[in-house]
Amino acid sequence: MRGLSDGNQSLPLTRKSLAGYEGRHFKSQAKDRIALITLNRPYRKNPLTFDSYAELRELFRSMSEADDINVIILTGAGENFCSGDDVHEIIGPLTKLDMPGLLAFTRMTGNAVKAMRACPQPIIAAIDGVCVGAGVAAPTCDLARPAARPPFCLPASAWPDAIWEHVPCCRA
Repeated sequence: MRGLSDGNQSLPLTRKSLAGYEGRHFKSQAKDRIALITLNRPYRKNPLTFDSYAELRELFRSMSEADDINVIILTGAGENFCSGDDVHEIIGPLTKLDMPGLLAFTRMTGNAVKAMRACPQPIIAAIDGVCVGAGVAAPTCDLARPAARPPFCLPASAWPDAIWEHVPCCRA
């Protein structure tokens, strides 16, 4: 096991391989140190669910320990990137939550975005088609490029023209 010496003892490094990771709520594959994460609900335009938020949060947190992934590409299956939060699995249930429940949801989604921002590997959003609601979190990525055609995106103010010119976007 590799370790880091502090002078007195060897501290183990907790590096791990994520190339073989299989997502439950999205497709993932790795080749040549590049991870491709594909939101995979094309029949609904790839909306996010409570479970997919949680899984993405944990995956991006794990990336800080990955020693076999140098870059991440985030995309959507079919002809769309992401239609936002799933109307039936998130929006509907949210209308029935009390304030503590809404706060928990906000923290969970915020923690997913924070995990992406803290991820040491660059994240590229390959955007095609619809990019709405939670999909607009794509500027959390280091670089956003249209996969094939410019996206339909709300709110439009989240996407300055420069974002399509290989200019790093919103990560500070």
